[in-house]
Amino acid sequence: MAKRIQVGTVLKGKDGRGDYIQIKEDITLKKGEFLNLESQASKIASLEAAIANGKLSPEVGEKMIEAANKIPSFVRFEITKST
Repeated sequence: MAKRIQVGTVLKGKDGRGDYIQIKEDITLKKGEFLNLESQASKIASLEAAIANGKLSPEVGEKMIEAANKIPSFVRFEITKST
């Protein structure tokens, strides 16, 4: 299974300005590579599916879901890169 690292976030703009991207980690992208956008809802759905399919223990999955529920509302997406 590929490891995902969070490299940034897409944040809600203030005062009528558009959304913006904040990069938190230095990364290098090569032609053809992708960054993924994960919303809070998609992250929770993915975790629930992993628990249901036995790929993630219920205990660990619930802790990860709790952490996902704590993502502030001004964070539209987390930007991740698979390694």
